[in-house]
Amino acid sequence: MKKIVLALAVAVAMAGAANAQTAAKAPAAKASPSKAADQTKSAAKHEAAPKAAPMKAEVVSTDATAKTITVKDASGSNVTLTATGGAVAELAKLKAGDMVMVTESGTNATKITKVKTTEAKPKKK
Repeated sequence: MKKIVLALAVAVAMAGAANAQTAAKAPAAKASPSKAADQTKSAAKHEAAPKAAPMKAEVVSTDATAKTITVKDASGSNVTLTATGGAVAELAKLKAGDMVMVTESGTNATKITKVKTTEAKPKKK
């Protein structure tokens, strides 16, 4: 009888020790993704975000529903940008051929301003 109780006590102790070791590894595993997420967030903060850069361009087309504007930049290539913030309201005021000053940040147009063209008026004789 003493041997059975002793064997049972040893088995319970071994199971408890094994369980304690398994439980200790689980929180450490959960901490790793958290640390990885923190490192990813901090790396994202340190990466250079696309800076807002103004460019003068000619409007090729606008789509107020999709909130996009396609413009021809100084090099002659078409660039499609997604309007954000106050730029969305400006889309309705623009038409193809208008000259605009677009502040772009990555693939977003954060500000759109129509540029007044100074056409030379013909002189009257």
